[in-house]
Amino acid sequence: MTITVRLGTYNLLDGGGERWRAQAEFLLAQNLDVLCLQEAKRWDESGYARMLGFADLLGMQAQFAHSNSHSCHLVTLHRWPRVRCTAFHPDVAEGTFHHTVSRAHFTADGHELTVLNTHLAPFNGARRSLEAGWLTEYAAAGRRVALAGDLNVRGLDDPELEDWSVIPAELHSRHRLQLPDGSYGGSDDRLAMAKLVHAGFTDPVAALGIPVPRTAGYWSDAERWDHRSDHILLAPALTPALSGCEVPDTEEARGLSDHLPFIVTLDLPQADAALTPDR
Repeated sequence: MTITVRLGTYNLLDGGGERWRAQAEFLLAQNLDVLCLQEAKRWDESGYARMLGFADLLGMQAQFAHSNSHSCHLVTLHRWPRVRCTAFHPDVAEGTFHHTVSRAHFTADGHELTVLNTHLAPFNGARRSLEAGWLTEYAAAGRRVALAGDLNVRGLDDPELEDWSVIPAELHSRHRLQLPDGSYGGSDDRLAMAKLVHAGFTDPVAALGIPVPRTAGYWSDAERWDHRSDHILLAPALTPALSGCEVPDTEEARGLSDHLPFIVTLDLPQADAALTPDR
């Protein structure tokens, strides 16, 4: 017997500001079972009032993970009682990430799923690659793990930006491979993604052979470059459960944040006692 679970990731942009209720209503329409949020700024204030209000609008329960930088906290929500959180760790990288990476273990009618929620370093590809090194172990055989978040890196098969002049030179360090002389080559820096895929993680867009969707680039004139920054990568034991992925790209969605939600649908098989347990 299988159970269908819809998992999404979404960068709120500065905590959502006055947009947060509209964001919650938009996400409610996506019928998600698990949702990973990034940039939950100020959601820890006033007794976590905004986090609790957001979760209430969605009919979900929330877990909070404190960010090490810019108050860009993470929140992982799940639709209880259909999905139950049996363990939550707010920082499995022990303070070494620019932001953090949390780990939640879920069960749904005996079906198991572990979800990592993260926001990889935005300013430096080398730092992102180091952070990816903390995550490759979760692609080990037998682990039903989904890695979700704003990874600040393109997919390996995503198209290259043809004209880098559309991005100011002072921001190239965020995106491009640096040459020995300090200048930048023609390619954007995808080492973090390459490390994750080489370890065994699957990119749903590549696996399903669908056109590469944009999740960012439409908001700011400083970086008006349609690209995919938001991902949900699947460990090998979870990849066979993949049945679909989507990015709701509408005028409404583009008015709510500088990122769009990335969503995957999983048809989870019955948990196998022989699988490697979460740790």
